[in-house]
Amino acid sequence: MFLKGTIKDTGIDITIKNNPDHILAPNDWNMVYKVKFNKISVIEYRYWYLNLIKDRWEHRKSEFIELARTGLDKDVKLKCFCANTSDRCHAHFASEFMNILVNKINKV
Repeated sequence: MFLKGTIKDTGIDITIKNNPDHILAPNDWNMVYKVKFNKISVIEYRYWYLNLIKDRWEHRKSEFIELARTGLDKDVKLKCFCANTSDRCHAHFASEFMNILVNKINKV
């Protein structure tokens, strides 16, 4: 299972700052700042982020599947600088996406 973690947790860093090439890291500092400073809504950010993931899925599917397999039998924290309670965080959206993928793999 994938969980949203903070940067201090043990897990996988999916921040644009520390791990920009990761499949789950945002790729646009402008969008990160917009959501951080409430210049866009959570809905707009989520829509943008999930479209980014959808595009990456098309080109990097094997990486997603490999990562999803790590969540089959253990908890994996996806680390970000946001507080664990933040609903504006890409790590929250990423964990939701990855858990859906894990469930699909379990059914195969």
